[in-house]
Amino acid sequence: MKINFKIATPEKVVYQAEVDQVTLSTQMGEITVLPNHIPLVSSLKPGEILVKTGKEELPIAVSGGFVEFAENQMTILADTA
Repeated sequence: MKINFKIATPEKVVYQAEVDQVTLSTQMGEITVLPNHIPLVSSLKPGEILVKTGKEELPIAVSGGFVEFAENQMTILADTA
């Protein structure tokens, strides 16, 4: 099972792929989202999002924004990434 992950800014889609897990910093603290996580909507703190697929890790810097997760679909709307 995978997460359909997409991160977008007002200008473009920065990254889109099926991933195993995503770690990000919300206003309530750092969380890791795995497949079948409960639905989530939160604002993001500026910092790093860590996307893992298999043994590969991709860090993405963001300056804030919002995250929505439901039914293994994660969309991040970032101010900049």
